[in-house]
Amino acid sequence: MATWNIHFEPHGKMVTCQRPIIVSAEVTDGAVAHFTGKLYLKENTWEDTGVKINAYADNDGLYNFNLAEYCRQYFLETGIYSDGYCASRIYMVAREFYLEIYPVEYNTNGDLVPNPSDTKNTEDFFSIPLNTQSDEQTSATEYDNIRIDNFVFNGNNNSSAPLCNEASQHKLSNMPDHNIINLNAGYYFDYEFLYQTVTGRYAKVFYTNESGTTYSLEASFFNGFSSISLHPVQIDFLLTQAAGAPVYAFTDAAGDVTSKTLKLQVKFLNSTTDAVERTAPPAYFKYESNFGCKSSDTFLFRNMRGGFDFFTATGTKDSNVSLSGSTFDRHTNFDRASSTFGRKVGEHNITNLWNSRKDTFTIFTQPLTKEYALWIEELIVSPQVWIIKKAKNYPVTATSNDNDGIQLVAINIDKGSYKLHTTEKNVNYVELKYSLSENTLIQKT
Repeated sequence: MATWNIHFEPHGKMVTCQRPIIVSAEVTDGAVAHFTGKLYLKENTWEDTGVKINAYADNDGLYNFNLAEYCRQYFLETGIYSDGYCASRIYMVAREFYLEIYPVEYNTNGDLVPNPSDTKNTEDFFSIPLNTQSDEQTSATEYDNIRIDNFVFNGNNNSSAPLCNEASQHKLSNMPDHNIINLNAGYYFDYEFLYQTVTGRYAKVFYTNESGTTYSLEASFFNGFSSISLHPVQIDFLLTQAAGAPVYAFTDAAGDVTSKTLKLQVKFLNSTTDAVERTAPPAYFKYESNFGCKSSDTFLFRNMRGGFDFFTATGTKDSNVSLSGSTFDRHTNFDRASSTFGRKVGEHNITNLWNSRKDTFTIFTQPLTKEYALWIEELIVSPQVWIIKKAKNYPVTATSNDNDGIQLVAINIDKGSYKLHTTEKNVNYVELKYSLSENTLIQKT
């Protein structure tokens, strides 16, 4: 039997699957041909994914697994389609795994003999679909953009790098501050981040309204992905629930929004002394109702950090419809029983086998700063984009707690349609086209 150990664990409790996730085994004695790894995924309990991976000896004598490509396949879209404001997006952003490893050895005849009785498990870790750039620093280690420690609030991400500086911490978004939340677009707006539990420390969320009054709420976050609602109605609901009495921080007794701005910041306090030990970067938002426009489109994007960004376009909007299909041409069917051998009036001789309709919409945005235009440029290449719309014929018996029938409609952005227009006064406009992900089909024969 070989003697071996796990030499390299995944490089943090939370790692990005857009960079290599390396696990290495080291043999100190025995004849090992390769190692086999079985990938396990956390659902309600740990479940075998059925994925088996082999690792072979590298030049340094280590047997290396790269788990990134396998972990990348398990993100789901559950939760985001729900019309309830308590829907969870966690499985879209973070999935938890571990790898079970055992050696495949040579016997005295030179045959390969798997030895699944000699197994070792890696530490469990969260895989995050987070893109890091080549010119950015993502941990306290010099020239490091593999670890994502700077994106993990409160703890040190269990990596070998020292605890990152608070000033370098990042949310799961590059969205500029003071972005506008369209209050008519329901509850699809959240502040998102990665969180590491630390014993003896608890979290508080601080909300500051337009008048400068700050309200705090003790919060329980789970390891991995966490989110905080940004909708003023939801904020007052949570504050009221915690206080046991009505709290009107952002709305009044009638439910109307009274604050035009929100400052949000998460702080981490000592459980014994209540002293602040760590803080997350503050975030600033504005509240508007359809921006005073008769029509607007609010987009929800999956961004490059794995989180979700939102943007409301209030400029001009044009639509175009293209039709396609297939036809079958046949001879006229004459009435052979007739003495005049006449044709049947009204008969279709060219038959439409199938028809398809595709609606394409062109958006020309309102004036934007250069910062906003570049941010939207990032979002254009998003693989997952939605517009937030009111459902047609929504049941009148529905309650106000389920977003009033506001829903997400999946769209695809034409990547080649993006244009940035800049005036002489350095005012920017963005032009883009999108079509519905589900085309409108008309009846078939």
